[in-house]
Amino acid sequence: MALVTRANLKTYMDIEFSLRQQDAADIVLGGLQSELETYLGRKIEAANFTEDYILDSNHLGVPETSFFYDNKLDSNTSGILSYTDPPATVYLRESPVNSIASVVLTPVTPGSAAETLVAGTEYVARRYGVDVYRGSSNDKLTITYNAGLAGANIPTFKLMILRAASREMQNMHDDVVGIKDLEPRNIAPMETGFTDRELLAVRRHRRIRVS
Repeated sequence: MALVTRANLKTYMDIEFSLRQQDAADIVLGGLQSELETYLGRKIEAANFTEDYILDSNHLGVPETSFFYDNKLDSNTSGILSYTDPPATVYLRESPVNSIASVVLTPVTPGSAAETLVAGTEYVARRYGVDVYRGSSNDKLTITYNAGLAGANIPTFKLMILRAASREMQNMHDDVVGIKDLEPRNIAPMETGFTDRELLAVRRHRRIRVS
């Protein structure tokens, strides 16, 4: 889903687009949003995702409440209990994780049925993924979740895309006019893409990956 629409860009630039300019605007806006998401290392709008993971060891226990686990999404974990094995920590590809729709465990044992794990006792949702407290080595986890920034609530994202898109559109207009005139135009092209200053304004939203 586009954070900035063609209508937003028309309003920002206070102009009417031709049919070709409308197509160009859609391409420019889509490209800039993709470029911004690449820089940030995450989606700027929340979306639903499904991912599969294979457990690399056995895990059987229950969540333990401690200050190490206070960044859980679901505060309704059951009691202060000890666990028999550390959880399997699954780092999901998209962040921040807003909610977990389901965690389905498919045992590696032939003929075993897939089961939906219970939140709070068999897994705990985190901002980065899930801690799974049940499963055996080589079992498959299928995790469906919602993740991404609430880009519509971060005005800086929308403004910087509008600014960059208007520069791109102006450059295209100047190029076309110059070609039609068949004469060189003494107009320096505007900077394309995002400026260093614009990227600095959103740097705090970048995803930091630790290898």
